[in-house]
Parts: sequence; C-alpha cells; structure tokens
Amino acid sequence: MTRPKHTEAIRRGFKILTMVSRAPLSSRDIHSRINDSGIDVSQRTIERDLKELPDIFPQMIEVDDKSKPYTYRQPKNARKYSGMSPEEAICLELAFTYLNPLLPNTSLNDIRPYLKEAEAVLNESASTKMKRWKDKVQTVNEGFQLKQAKIKDGILENIHKALWEGRTITTKYRGAKSSIAKDYVLHPAGIVNRGRICYLICSFDDDAKKVTYLPLHRFYSVGLIYEQQSRHHNEKVANLTKNLFGFNVGREKIKIKLKFSMDAGRHLYETPLSNKQKIHQSKDGYIIVEDTVPGGGELSWWIRAFGDSVEILKPQSLRDEFKKMSIRMAKLYEKN
Repeated sequence: MTRPKHTEAIRRGFKILTMVSRAPLSSRDIHSRINDSGIDVSQRTIERDLKELPDIFPQMIEVDDKSKPYTYRQPKNARKYSGMSPEEAICLELAFTYLNPLLPNTSLNDIRPYLKEAEAVLNESASTKMKRWKDKVQTVNEGFQLKQAKIKDGILENIHKALWEGRTITTKYRGAKSSIAKDYVLHPAGIVNRGRICYLICSFDDDAKKVTYLPLHRFYSVGLIYEQQSRHHNEKVANLTKNLFGFNVGREKIKIKLKFSMDAGRHLYETPLSNKQKIHQSKDGYIIVEDTVPGGGELSWWIRAFGDSVEILKPQSLRDEFKKMSIRMAKLYEKN
C-alpha cells in the first residue's frame, strides 16, 4: 500500500518542479495548477510536498519563509532543463514575438520559464549561426503603418480573464462619436487583432442578436461578473466575425473587371485575388483582371490605394462611386 503513495508523491514532486519559475507562487497557486493538470489532491498534501522539496532539490526550488503566505520559486541561478534543441528554441522565441499580444496572462506565466530555457539554449549553443538566426528573419507589415493604439492599464488583462473564465463584464466604454464614457454590460466572445487595433468581439447584455466589435483603446474600465456566464462562451470567435471583418468573408460578392497599369497590376500574376481570377495583358499594354470578390469597404480601400494606376471597368455602380469620389477630390485640390 505504501508503494503507490510513494510513487504518487514522486510524480507530484516532479510536476511541482516543472511549474515553479522565478515568479513566486503560493501553495494555493501550486495546488490550483496541480489540480488543473489532472492530479486531484488536497492543498494540505501539496503543502507537505512543498515542505520537503526545497531540502531535496535546493538547486531547483526555494522557499521564501518571510512572505505571508510562504511562496516558492526557482533559485536565482537555476535553470529548468526541458531537452529543448536550438531549433526548437528559435521557433519558440519567434512564435512568442508574434503571439504575445494574443495570449492571456495565465498562459504567459506558464510559458515564461520555457522562454528563459530557449534563451539559455541559444546562448549555450556552439553554433554562432544558430544564435544569430532570429536576427536574420523579420515580418514587415504591408503599406503605411499607424502607431499601435494605446490600451489603458488592466483592460486587456481583465478581458483575457473574462474570456478565460467565460464571464460577462461591466465596462465604461466611449463610442467613436462620443466624448463621454458610458456604463455597459457586455458578453465577450473573443479578441481580434486587425492592423494596429485590438478589438473585443461581443454583444451587449440587452441585445443578444447583434454581435459587434469594440476597440480596446476606448475602454476605460473592465470588471468581471462572476455570477453571469457569457452567452458566447462556447462559440468560436471566427464564426462570429464573418460579417464583421475581412476582405474575403461575410460580404455580398460582386463581379469586377479592373484595368491596371503594368507596374501596378503585375503582382496579380503571382498573388491572385482568388483561384478563379482571370488575367491577361491587353494590346495597349495594360493588365486586365476579372474576378468575383466580396464587395464593401475593404474592396474600395484596396482599389483606392492604386490611385490613377487602375480603372474600374465593371461593375458600373462601383465605377460611378469612384467617379464621384474623383470629382470631389479634384475640387479639393483646385483650392490654393
């Protein structure tokens, strides 16, 4: 009877050692993480384990007995060993660079020890080429870029927590056309990063049918309503954004025919609008493109970026829209 208990104690001990990092954790924190990992034990049992582990593995875990309650963390010079290869370390560092804004703090706290491990693996790698690889790759956004919208302290953290727990939130939010922030109860569904702005996909408490998107930089406060579950807690955010975002989703499709200058349209041979795009060069040296694409503002913005290097041949409604806009622009520039 004693052998299974001893085996379980060893299993728990090694599990605890993989959880501790430089960030201090209380026995309650560790107990919660142990239970989340599928090991069902009491907090008292975890406290007994924590009483012994610093003496058995002083190089891997230490106790701060001056804090109330006691906290546990890795010693300053400790380093977990995960068997991570240099290639895996590079992948982890690069992935974290781009995923960091999307991850909740609970996940970030769990990942940070592995990021330290990745950094140590690369620093200790014998290959200079391997160390420098992350400095040799970069993702550059296309076109003119605005500065990132600034989100007030605590807003993103609390929204992450609400999404993680599947709860509704109370907020103070200021609409785009308002100078005053108002109180709302929202049902969060997810977060979307689009360009330089981060949006909360949600619905208002008094309107279950309408899903909308609200820029996080217009939130002034966010609080969780633990007693009320979000109506979207089991929904995929991608299913809710089909009619909100994107060039290729949620819009009525229209047939377009565009006439590009050679320089402006050449890229469409390599990066077509769709798999069904038709493209050819006219006798007078222009590139003619035909396709069926989602209409709406995204299409207009895309065409507008080419200025006088593109002419809309079809549909007539879109051609008329751009003709009126061109007349208005011409009048603006007639002024001295």
